[in-house]
Amino acid sequence: MLNIEKYTFFNPSPNFREMMILKLISEDNDISQDKISKNVGIVPSMVNKYLKDFEEKGYILKSGENKRNMTYQLTEQGKKRLQFLTVSFVDEVSELYFDTKESFKKVLHTIKKDNLENILLYGAGVVGGIVLKILKSENVNVIGFLDDSISKQGDQLKGIDIYPPEKAKEITYDALIIASFRHYEKILNKALERNLEKLYVFQIDEEGNISLRKGEQN
Repeated sequence: MLNIEKYTFFNPSPNFREMMILKLISEDNDISQDKISKNVGIVPSMVNKYLKDFEEKGYILKSGENKRNMTYQLTEQGKKRLQFLTVSFVDEVSELYFDTKESFKKVLHTIKKDNLENILLYGAGVVGGIVLKILKSENVNVIGFLDDSISKQGDQLKGIDIYPPEKAKEITYDALIIASFRHYEKILNKALERNLEKLYVFQIDEEGNISLRKGEQN
């Protein structure tokens, strides 16, 4: 039985944001708060709060007179915190993958029954990555991701291209699956506003089994 509520990293949580910010700093000591904001998907003021908290906890050292020339360096304690968060994240994603695959039987049945050969996934996040892995393991062809995040567009997730949502109108596909559980209504509404077609969303029954249903006005 799939219990979404038990996954703390599933919805962008403080732990997930903390991990992302520490990882960005570990990769680029000169990274700006604006760039962190865009990559993590939070407002600059919240980034500033995280950085102050990191400094107080001894995770980072800051140098520079203002935001323009500010640099950040992970301390040993910060590196250990990042390592702990990363291991916890990987462990949770792995557990979610196995739980989801078992619960995905109805989804795979619908895909085969409706002859949905070429799939677009809307949402290039944790859930999208798990769905991609499951579909590929069953030889279902995923031809691309759509995502609203400008920072993700033009990049790839597990070797699959990530496009802006409008790109869907130039692609031939059999189904556009909203790769989200918590926020599917919001994403579905955006897709409908853009007049995207062949929409499918996930639904979960009381026993935790996942199935596909067509999006409204499809």
